[in-house]
Amino acid sequence: MADTAAEALDAICPGIVGNPWLGGHWPHPQQYDFLQRSLEGSISLDPDDVYEALFGGAAGGGKSDAVLMAAGQMAWLYPGSSSVLIRRTMPELTKPGALLNRALKWWTEDLGIKWSEKRGMFAFPNGSQVQVGYHHHPKHDAQYQGGEYQLVIFDELTYFPTNEAWLHLRSRMRRPEGSAWPLRLLSTSNPGGPGHVWVKNRFVGGSDPITGEAIAPAYPYFPSRLDDNPSLDRRAYARTLEHLLPARRDQLLHGDWDAKDPGDYFRAEWFGPLLDPDKDKWPAGDCIRVRSWDLAASEKESASETAGVLMARHSRGVRAVEHCISFRLTPGARDGRIVQVAQADGPTVVQYLEVEPGSGGIAQVLGLEEKLKAAGCRVVYARPKMEMSRSEAERLAVNPEHAKGKVGRAIPVSTCLYRGHVQRGECPDTGDPWWGVDRGKATTSQSDGIRLFAGAWTQAYLDDMEPFPVMLEGNSQKIVRADKTDATTGAWSYTEAHKPGGNRAGREIKPHTPAELQNVHPADRPDVSSKSRDRGGHWRP
Repeated sequence: MADTAAEALDAICPGIVGNPWLGGHWPHPQQYDFLQRSLEGSISLDPDDVYEALFGGAAGGGKSDAVLMAAGQMAWLYPGSSSVLIRRTMPELTKPGALLNRALKWWTEDLGIKWSEKRGMFAFPNGSQVQVGYHHHPKHDAQYQGGEYQLVIFDELTYFPTNEAWLHLRSRMRRPEGSAWPLRLLSTSNPGGPGHVWVKNRFVGGSDPITGEAIAPAYPYFPSRLDDNPSLDRRAYARTLEHLLPARRDQLLHGDWDAKDPGDYFRAEWFGPLLDPDKDKWPAGDCIRVRSWDLAASEKESASETAGVLMARHSRGVRAVEHCISFRLTPGARDGRIVQVAQADGPTVVQYLEVEPGSGGIAQVLGLEEKLKAAGCRVVYARPKMEMSRSEAERLAVNPEHAKGKVGRAIPVSTCLYRGHVQRGECPDTGDPWWGVDRGKATTSQSDGIRLFAGAWTQAYLDDMEPFPVMLEGNSQKIVRADKTDATTGAWSYTEAHKPGGNRAGREIKPHTPAELQNVHPADRPDVSSKSRDRGGHWRP
């Protein structure tokens, strides 16, 4: 009877029964379904196609074991086959419990398997090979050039900000001439991480940032939950997640791809409904426009990005982020891209350059200014104040301890964004005297706030803005790279210092005490921009 059952299981999902290369584990039901369906699906496909699938969701659901079993299954069923296991960095492969650390315990010499640290390769006695590697920069494409793989596995796919590495390894997949070997591109991941959006759209489903229409997943997703893994002390593991922020806890504990913490400074709903770039763009005569650049100068994936945010301010007071672009390029290529963007913006858009500290920052801006002016673009530049003075903070009713650095620059922008949300009446009555004053009005009649245009760039912009000033990487928190935020605060500050048409008609700017500022409409608060010019007349935010 036992042999009959084993034969039946082997017929349904070959390569499991009797396979010594599965680390002594028997797949739990979700892992078994993943292995069976991925193998069956790949065999039934067109011989030149690749089967793709994602296994994951909650932490502790057995992701690493599932893909190691897939590699052991491939090696056992197809002697001479080649597989590769990929993480984003080498330390992620080698830390305790990670993929390589686990594989070294599974695939040992007493099973006839030899490990070559120099080649990063497990050699199986039947001629199969499993390579272990990493990829976090385009130059790492060369490590896999010339390779021919039948199974490619990405562990923690959302750690990859884009699909570039994934696409390159996919191009390395082929089967030997005349064989019927399956081609499988399998991945694991929890929700969250820099690549959350593209992975979710591809395997789980999402929505188009422009139309809002649902995006159906293109490839299978096998959700795993903590309760699916009987080999784990689930209660103890769940307790280790209790210290995390609520959204991150929901991502890891429940595999929730829609969970996210509301931002402290920039929330998507505060921008209101997205504006249509074809119908809602304001005529140049009704507003001023500025493209603010936060400069960086590296192609390294770990480096900051150069970000350019195009913002308009209407004569009635409302602002709008019309476009955002970001990239990582060396200085020469960066300057060329900036000139291209500036020319596309047109001569009515001011290009604002932020001067970094030190003489190098000045030289960088002067060189770029020369190129922009030669291309017929309008240019201004300034060295931004990185923190408010105590007296300025008191006048703006801001805690002086919160008014430093990037956060200090973001506070007035965040306040403006939220004011528009309140004035449009998009939240419950706050008790403020200006709640709902712009309710139901056309955008061009709104007196405050920041609106946002729809575009292919919009979701990426929100993904960077909302977690400011903290982002999550793995289970830990770190200060977010604020490239898009810095460009946004620069654009806002320029439009604050250069209001179209001057002060609003009918509003008299009067001095107020710090206590009185709490009950004064923001547009009536003291204007300190007159103190923001240097000796050369350049504006300083």
